[in-house]
Amino acid sequence: TVGANDAVGVYSVGFGQTITNNATNINIGDSSYGFVNKQTAGGNTFISNTPSVTVGNDVVYAYSTDTKGSVNNKTTLTSTGSGNYGLYSAGNVTNKANINFGSGIGNVGVYSVLGGTAINNATITIGASDAANEKFGIGMAAGYKSSDSGHIINSGIINVTGKDSIGLYASGKNSTATNKGTINLSGEKSVGMYLDNGATGINEGIIKSTGSAQGIKGIVLSNNSKLINRAGAKININSDGGYGIFRVNTPDANVTVVNYGDITVSGTDAKVDGEFDPTGGKELEKTAGGVTLKAPRGTNDINITVNGKPVTDVKHITTPVGNRGEALLSSLGMYVDTLRGTNPIKGLSKLSVKKAELLYGVEAAQSSNSKYFEISGAILKPYQDAVRNAQGIKWSHSSASFTWMALPTVDSSGIPLKVAMAKIPYTEFAGNEATPVDKKDTYNFLDGLEQRYGVEAVGSREKELFNKLNGIGNNEATLFYQATDEMMGHQYANVQQRINATSKVLDKEFDYLRSEWQTASKDSNKVKVFGTRGEYKTDTAGVIDYKNYAYGVAYVHEDEDIKLGKGIGWYAGIVHNTFKFKDIGKSKEEQLQGKVGLLKSVPFDHNNSLNWTISGDIFVGYNRMHRKYLVVDDVFNAKARYHIYGIGVKNEIGKNFRLSEDFSLRPYAALKLEYGRVGKIRERSGEIRLNVKHNDYFSVSPEVGAELAFKHFVNRKTIRVGLGVAYENELGRVAKGKNKARVAHTNADWFNIRGEKEDRRGNVKFDLNVGVDNQRVGVTANAGYDTKGHNVRGGLGLRVIF
Repeated sequence: TVGANDAVGVYSVGFGQTITNNATNINIGDSSYGFVNKQTAGGNTFISNTPSVTVGNDVVYAYSTDTKGSVNNKTTLTSTGSGNYGLYSAGNVTNKANINFGSGIGNVGVYSVLGGTAINNATITIGASDAANEKFGIGMAAGYKSSDSGHIINSGIINVTGKDSIGLYASGKNSTATNKGTINLSGEKSVGMYLDNGATGINEGIIKSTGSAQGIKGIVLSNNSKLINRAGAKININSDGGYGIFRVNTPDANVTVVNYGDITVSGTDAKVDGEFDPTGGKELEKTAGGVTLKAPRGTNDINITVNGKPVTDVKHITTPVGNRGEALLSSLGMYVDTLRGTNPIKGLSKLSVKKAELLYGVEAAQSSNSKYFEISGAILKPYQDAVRNAQGIKWSHSSASFTWMALPTVDSSGIPLKVAMAKIPYTEFAGNEATPVDKKDTYNFLDGLEQRYGVEAVGSREKELFNKLNGIGNNEATLFYQATDEMMGHQYANVQQRINATSKVLDKEFDYLRSEWQTASKDSNKVKVFGTRGEYKTDTAGVIDYKNYAYGVAYVHEDEDIKLGKGIGWYAGIVHNTFKFKDIGKSKEEQLQGKVGLLKSVPFDHNNSLNWTISGDIFVGYNRMHRKYLVVDDVFNAKARYHIYGIGVKNEIGKNFRLSEDFSLRPYAALKLEYGRVGKIRERSGEIRLNVKHNDYFSVSPEVGAELAFKHFVNRKTIRVGLGVAYENELGRVAKGKNKARVAHTNADWFNIRGEKEDRRGNVKFDLNVGVDNQRVGVTANAGYDTKGHNVRGGLGLRVIF
């Protein structure tokens, strides 16, 4: 016996447990729990074998938050009161016993949460609801609003006997409700399946009204949800004032039903409101982006013009290719597949609506590069018959695609005879905002995108990209703008900054070989093989975060004069740096850079504690970009190779203070000047390839800092630890590259690529270097952090002196 008010019969936490209920009798007080599994992702199993349990009010028989667990119920549950939950669970749920919640108000048989899946193999009976207070009786439920999700499958029988109650309920775009069994609706205003907040419902069984109750609804679609009615499935509503499909809180274009089976609606008291207003005999016209569709008065023809000039290459579609056997219903209207043909919904006139629409898909464009189609014949005939039989409904005609428009010719009864479809030029969606930089940028890119349409053959990857754009629905404008933004080459936003960063990788290794590894020889050669990593983060829109991994070799040769610290030398190195972008497609850039330079060291005292060093170098590089970007639900790519070169000069002066036998402190000041040139970037392969203008950068980077060094001799080995902190400020133009690109193989104009902000606040960097050597061979490890870009660095190296 379990008490009342939040009492729990059996409470479990842990991992991999099996809780088996074999009790003969169980009594649970009001507002309490029978069995609770509170472990998250515990993989626990609950099995209930008690023959039967009766609950009163606000009882949860089995409750689980275990996303990897399972609940197997073989216990018959019966309610005498209200607000009860039979099985409330994450993870997998299997119900094999009857749940009779026909008494009371607002009882729920099975509730799936946290992405779980619940299956009913028995009979669930649900009583009444209190709709005014949102206490609904539900056979099986999944998800909560848009914040949670679940999956429910009815393979048994659900009897909805109470007023306003629901058989299956699912909420959230990741939630699904599937009926493979039977849902019997006998309660007044009861609902077979209620889909909310983008949920998807699948009917593979039977949803039907029984008895004589009024206002029964087979399916309710709310807030952009979707129904798929499989072949052989049936939705049969015979109820006065009833609905087969009912739309709630949803714009006209946002509900879709894919019907492979039968949807029939009847009832002597079904009502049709509104006045039928056919558009036959009137001149119809639609214009967008210079493209005009016009059906002249008194004819059945449709003229297509572009900037006033007639279009002659219109593709005529009359015969279906195969037969998909489906009908799509949107906002109580029907979707026309312009390639495979579809079957309309039966009994449409019983849906009791004032208006409905035919939405014309652009499937015909999948197998053609034409921008203009005329649909007629067998493709339209089933819908002509459906409109003819749906008397009293005012029909509108629209394209289902965001980037296409449709215009019909209709007879005096409003029945469509032909439908012309034309692609809207992408430039029509450019807007007038200064994005990424200038008002013309988006227009110029979309102009190039428009010029590429139809260039590549059907079946090519670029054609598939355009098919993805064609498939974007009227209510999915965000998808289109996201796709075009992804294609605009943001990976090239701060290419100069990455080249400069690669150059600094070599500079750091040269400095380390010179300053951190002293030698008593007047003629020394130092070589280091190194590897390092870094990370760059930014909050600038249009600039992508990345991680980089570099490896290479650095060499320094020095000839010291008779005076300590005075000498000349030269250095060379090569580095391979891979940048992995944190974009959706996971783009990648590889930079191979070589550098060679000269240096001169001048001491100002006899022990070289105050020293000035000047160095100059040139560098060249060969880079490869693999740009990847998301279009709707697929990742496309483009590849480029380009060259870089440049020159740099650095002045540094530092003073060394010996603090003890092992410790020393060296403050310093430096000024690094660098000029780099980026050659033309041409993407040679891929989809929607870009050309990026050649450009350059110049770096003026003053730096002040201090290094605390520890050096200790152990036998013939030397242990070195250095801790440095420095402030540097980039006064040149490196981050804000002002790069321009355009779509390759078009005559579209250049568009700007937004660069990183030039942050004049400067950068504070911290470095820790650790090394062990025996005057000939040594190993090093380093770590660092830059406040600018939140760059975390680290590396390993092997060095040799000879």
